[in-house]
Amino acid sequence: MSEATAHRGADPANSDRLRTRLRQPAGFVRSWFLGPARLSRLTITHCAHSAAEAFFTVSMAGSIFFSVSAEAARPRVLLFLVLTLAPFLVMAPLVGPVVDRVRGGLATTMVATFMLRAALAWLLAEHLRTLLLFPLAFGVLVVAKTYTVSRNALLPSLVDDQQDLVSANARLSRSATIAGAVAAGMAVWLYSVSSGVWTLRIGALVYVFGALAAWRVRSVARPIAPIDPSALLELARPDVSGAVWDMMVLRAAIGFALFQFGFSLRSDGEPTWVFGSLILANGVGAFVGTLIAPLMRRRLTERSMFTVALIGPAIMTAICGVAFNRITLVLTVLVLGVAVSVGRRALDATIQTKAPGARRGQVYASLETRLELAWVAAACLAVAVRVATWVGVLALAGFLAFVTLLHLRRRRGLSILRPVVATPLAERLLMRADTLADHGFYDEAIVVARAAAEAAESRHRQEPLDRSDSTDSSSESDLRSAAAASIERARRRIDPTPP
Repeated sequence: MSEATAHRGADPANSDRLRTRLRQPAGFVRSWFLGPARLSRLTITHCAHSAAEAFFTVSMAGSIFFSVSAEAARPRVLLFLVLTLAPFLVMAPLVGPVVDRVRGGLATTMVATFMLRAALAWLLAEHLRTLLLFPLAFGVLVVAKTYTVSRNALLPSLVDDQQDLVSANARLSRSATIAGAVAAGMAVWLYSVSSGVWTLRIGALVYVFGALAAWRVRSVARPIAPIDPSALLELARPDVSGAVWDMMVLRAAIGFALFQFGFSLRSDGEPTWVFGSLILANGVGAFVGTLIAPLMRRRLTERSMFTVALIGPAIMTAICGVAFNRITLVLTVLVLGVAVSVGRRALDATIQTKAPGARRGQVYASLETRLELAWVAAACLAVAVRVATWVGVLALAGFLAFVTLLHLRRRRGLSILRPVVATPLAERLLMRADTLADHGFYDEAIVVARAAAEAAESRHRQEPLDRSDSTDSSSESDLRSAAAASIERARRRIDPTPP
């Protein structure tokens, strides 16, 4: 009896230990999937966005691409891509200001984008076989990009450690990829047993859920401090503008690959599962990229991450072109997916870290527009050109090899912007001006060259430019402080505040 009593007395302790053991893995999974408490609400919102977009995409692909033959699908897909491209030529100057001026801030803007897409998706379900399909789909795409602009601008205000932006961006994308993959599987099943109408209606309901999740973000989002106009000039920095161009290349590469391979495989009579494998490989690559991007950032700079993201696909596409088969083709798309995902994490961190004062909606509207232009232009080229799959692979390999060489040349030029410190200041400035001019940054080259001339004149007169700006035998911390003070004085001279 006493033994039974002792056993019963031990049960609560054992239960507590069991609950603790179960709670630890659950807490780890929650932290891995959702992130810190302040970021978790945005993660849920982004997962809802990804899931709803999966339902929309499956419905559009089934209605436009797979419901007819490959040749009949070409003009319909081209029209769809042109409609995707058109809004960003017209709306790009408007999306950013609208995002910034919506009363209630960026989180309120995200709520509005979900509700508007829910209404458009429900209307689209009623007009899926009419001419209203394209303008309604056009509206969904524009509003989706408005959401992306708002989310990118809002994210830094939810991250306490600004140096951890790569991990934060990767976690958002990773969780959204999982949610989107699950939703895509459900959407494909629903489309197969019913139609695109019900797929869109369920997607509209998911958009409504996303609006509710976005509403909860409003309580944890900090207001973004206003910036002065001169801060936008930070985006003209060579490392920032170079990162944007590199990301445009990767977006163009994946857009060309998916559409060119898709149409050529259908024309060659390949089974549908081959094309499905390419889509799956792209999704898996995007997910893997979110896992390895934070690990890469611990050892590499954002610029080096782009170097790896360009060299990897260039090598893989060349291998696929030489030894072309289904396996190498799937591996090529997989590597491209990883590269695009890694590049996007590096780009977001570059802009959010090196241009912190330029996080407003206008900046992200312009960025998303340029990336969308690259993707759509490459996709249109792939749809319009009728070549064999292996020819498309070789063309893509040549393109990636060319832009990789340009990237390495640009990086080498940027690396000599920091010459030996023993070199006199005027000569260092002049070398920097020459390099900037060689890489097309003429306005910066002019300013730096003028500073070099002033430094040379000051040295010739043996007069210091400013006592606080002295660089003789100063420590790095002293130089950093002097540089910050000089920049602040220059900013006040450029844009003096009224008395």
